Amino acid sequence: MKKKISHLDQFIKKSLRAEEILIKDLINEIIAFKKWIMIVAMTVFTLGLVYIFTSSDEYTTTSKLLMEQSNGINSKALGGLASISGLGNLGIGNQNTEALPPELIPELVLESDFLKRLMYEKVYFEEAQDSITLLEFVNEYEKHNLYYHLAKLPSKVKSMLLSNTTAKGIDFNIEEKQREETILAFDTKERKTIAQLRTRIEVEKEDRLLVIQTKMPEPLASAQFNEVLSRFLKEYLTNIILDKEVKNFEFIKERTNEAKSRVEQTQMKLANFRDSNRGINSQLLKTEEDRLQADFNLEFSLYNSLAQQMEQSRIKVQNATPVMTVFQKPQLPTSASEPKVILLSLVFLILGGIIGILFFFGLLVMRMLTIHFTNV
Repeated sequence: MKKKISHLDQFIKKSLRAEEILIKDLINEIIAFKKWIMIVAMTVFTLGLVYIFTSSDEYTTTSKLLMEQSNGINSKALGGLASISGLGNLGIGNQNTEALPPELIPELVLESDFLKRLMYEKVYFEEAQDSITLLEFVNEYEKHNLYYHLAKLPSKVKSMLLSNTTAKGIDFNIEEKQREETILAFDTKERKTIAQLRTRIEVEKEDRLLVIQTKMPEPLASAQFNEVLSRFLKEYLTNIILDKEVKNFEFIKERTNEAKSRVEQTQMKLANFRDSNRGINSQLLKTEEDRLQADFNLEFSLYNSLAQQMEQSRIKVQNATPVMTVFQKPQLPTSASEPKVILLSLVFLILGGIIGILFFFGLLVMRMLTIHFTNV
């Protein structure tokens, strides 16, 4: 190694005197250091192989859901009547209105609120010989290679230091805060589970298809996890739609009761007017009677439309389900999808070669700087 560095120093001095580096001489120097470049490259490649063969197998399952388009209730006439009566937009005349745009579903699946509910669903694992929650799997059964623990070491040290400095004097009951719908609170196990589930779930929207991919270290668990996720997603969307429809129903019901009250008031005004002016022949009274009759007809038409809309809304509440059908059922995977041994081996081999070359150029720059400042 000393001879090679001495020869490299001569090459650097020659290049500094000539104020240029000849490509041919540079290639010769690289060839001269090929042994050390190979050592660095093989070291990186060996570490890569350790990573590959210490990583647990992962099995991927794919399913597809077809999102059918729903037809809203046509209520243009009701919207017109509402405008005339001064009620404005009732919010019930929008057609093809979705409780949640399909484009947002892939993001919804990875949201903390959704994953927190999902983590308490159960999946059968052969290692546990039982159906356990995803929370239990991540915190008690999931295996990681050495590199995972090394990568997590700085964050663990940081969390330990922060816990020692900030935990004192804080009285925070997580369970009580979790009861509040507007605040999400997670303990350590839940945060870890959410982070891991995000790496095991992939949802993409392809036109009207929702493609769901799940990964697990066991083939049966992977397929079951995919089925559980699909079912839970439909239930979650059902609750969102149901909540929207219930609020819509309550709103329409309130407007209907108001319209009914106005119908009764205008009807009473018309009846009182006729009783008070019975037998009197006057064009002015006739005009006033016509006006009261028109007011009654308008209020009654609005009330009748609202009553129909309320009944339609009641039916929608009873039948609130996401318009999603299974297009492709999850299939039991027959082979592991990860780690990709051949691809990763090639990647680490190329990476090792690149790092070996960078090692040489790093050494070249260091020797060049040393010689430069020595001569100065």
